[in-house]
Amino acid sequence: MTVRVGKMTFSDWISLPYKGLHTDTFIFHIDALNGLPPFEYRDPLQRLAAHLNNKRHGASLWIQVVAPGEWYLMEVKRSLTLELGLSVPYAITPVGRTPEWLEFSRPPALWHSSNYNPPVVKEKPLPVSQEELKCMQVLARIQEGLGLEVASLAGLDDDVSINALVTLKAKGLAGYATDPEEPNEKKSKSTKSLTPYWQLTRKGLSLAMRSWGIPAGVEFTDRKEESPKHARTPHRHISRRWPAWLRSAYPHAEVWVGWSEVRLPETSVLPDGLAWGRIQGFETLFWLEVGDEHKSTEKIELITKTRLAEALEFCQATGVRLVYAQLSPNWVQKAAGWACVDMSEEVAVIMGNIRKFGKLPLVEWGRTTSN
Repeated sequence: MTVRVGKMTFSDWISLPYKGLHTDTFIFHIDALNGLPPFEYRDPLQRLAAHLNNKRHGASLWIQVVAPGEWYLMEVKRSLTLELGLSVPYAITPVGRTPEWLEFSRPPALWHSSNYNPPVVKEKPLPVSQEELKCMQVLARIQEGLGLEVASLAGLDDDVSINALVTLKAKGLAGYATDPEEPNEKKSKSTKSLTPYWQLTRKGLSLAMRSWGIPAGVEFTDRKEESPKHARTPHRHISRRWPAWLRSAYPHAEVWVGWSEVRLPETSVLPDGLAWGRIQGFETLFWLEVGDEHKSTEKIELITKTRLAEALEFCQATGVRLVYAQLSPNWVQKAAGWACVDMSEEVAVIMGNIRKFGKLPLVEWGRTTSN
């Protein structure tokens, strides 16, 4: 039940009973599988909280996260802590569990009555299927992409994604960013045709933003994929295909969601691709680096050492394991391998051939493996 405060909307409202009194608590719902990395909610949540603090004195915020594992929720929480939290008391819990008093960032205001219901917003259901919505959410982040790239990031079969995009075009929610009759890249057996590129219409982008709980008028540029100057390159195509690559290579693993070119909090390096799931029973981040054969052996070794160290530190902050992957020509793998020594049991390094989609070596904790 969507409710409104001033110009902002929230997923719902509740008056939580504590010590015989009641809170004035607004709810913001987050689905971990909706195409957004957890840290990208920080800015819109800060804007929503500031508006709530201004318009509804004494209100608090309850952020509910639905996720298949624990890492996503912990990163939502950590990203807010790094930025001094929100301007209203807030609690973050899994969906279905009411926060305890001490789980709020600070004690929420309490009232004698619970009769402070905000106005309810009558909203129409989104005019799209779940598959179409997933494609819209991916395009809202990457701006434009190939059908196979959208399928990978949305966690859909290629044909399902392409059919969904065609349907979205018929509904006026998406369209071609390039002419499908004039390919700008050569065709490849492994990727079928690399055209057309798809993008959302203004109406499609608006619907995608609403599906994330972002009210109209709230700027949300943090959602965008990093390094837009590298769009439409083979490098970017591989980074976007990373989740599909993993699902093909490890059919018994769970790959819940993935993102390309995502900026991580308190981390100076930028992974080409990042996926989140579970393998061999461990909740894991799959970190992708696409090798650059234009650098020297010494430079590749130094870069790999730095990136691996920061990737491991990032994973350790929220207690997940790390699979660090290098996709590159064989000589680049060899150079990078010199940096992968003395590893703990919480990390595995895998080296794959950049030209062999869906092929990866076995994951062995504490070791480096290659095809």
